[in-house]
Amino acid sequence: MTVEFARGKAYVIDRGKPKLRAGQGMLAGLDVVIKHFVGAFTKKLETPSETTGVFTVQYPEERLALPEAFRNFPILLYDDATGHELCTSCFQCQRICPPQVIHMAQATDPTTGKPVPAVSEFIIEYDACMSCGLCAEVCPFDAIKMDHDYELSTSDHPSMTVDKVGLDRPVSYYEAIAPSFWAEVKDSAYKKLQGNMKRRSGTIGIAPQVAGKVKKAAPAAARPAAAAAPTAATRPAAPVAAVGTNMSDEKRARLEAIRAAKAGGGAAPAPVVEAVSMDDGEAAEAAPVAVATARPAASGSASNALSTGLPFSADNLLGGVPENTAMAEDKLDRLRSIRSGNIAKPG
Repeated sequence: MTVEFARGKAYVIDRGKPKLRAGQGMLAGLDVVIKHFVGAFTKKLETPSETTGVFTVQYPEERLALPEAFRNFPILLYDDATGHELCTSCFQCQRICPPQVIHMAQATDPTTGKPVPAVSEFIIEYDACMSCGLCAEVCPFDAIKMDHDYELSTSDHPSMTVDKVGLDRPVSYYEAIAPSFWAEVKDSAYKKLQGNMKRRSGTIGIAPQVAGKVKKAAPAAARPAAAAAPTAATRPAAPVAAVGTNMSDEKRARLEAIRAAKAGGGAAPAPVVEAVSMDDGEAAEAAPVAVATARPAASGSASNALSTGLPFSADNLLGGVPENTAMAEDKLDRLRSIRSGNIAKPG
């Protein structure tokens, strides 16, 4: 319903209730207050959809279950079995932190002085942390996660600046408070940790709480797979075929020509190698004996071949091609033209 008047229009909303008069509106409001007041002593809320009843818990005796995504302050993780920290001091969390409360230093190898994928010191100022969780989201190694512990009230202000000893937690701790979150990243996190451990030496990268108590080993998730398969050192080496026995005469000739050119033996004619068969006993003790039959080269071609590093020259365009080659005559003509063009090129 619309009511028009001199200054404009007014819209009247019909709520489907009779108009309240003589204090009836105040009584209706008190009725709601009284119902909630009585319900607060007689009924306890069981579901979030309920709006009337007791909705408090007797803390600290009673505690509400926290969701896995709950975040309070960041913590660092280390492997339970090896004690190695997942952090590699990549500085990603330090860069993205809005209040800039994360500080770290990268560890270095005491022998070489080169940096290694491990953190030597890690400090977080809890008193200025805003619990945004950006550090946990950006970490590529899943080394920093958000803790669920919120009972950190204290009058000791300096104690809120926490170092690596206070930040480190075992992986099993985070797995207990956020099982599904850790299951999603577990395999990739352990795989990356296994690669980082190979570049660490001594106690570098080991959590201070467990230093000296654990031995350096593969991460827990990687050990079963490593135990199931034999190591590469225990596998027998595959037999290596003798050079030349599985090649054609043409390929052997080219191989010998290339080796001779690299060794600076351009004056020597390019050989055609023929493998001499041996019995098994002789083959195990010596390489196959080769008999070389060379294509004769022009007298002036030795210095040219030596200077160019090629097995052929302008006087001997078919240098390095065996006499008994199976190449057709038209292919030999094309080879001659290509080689003569290469020689004619400047430089």
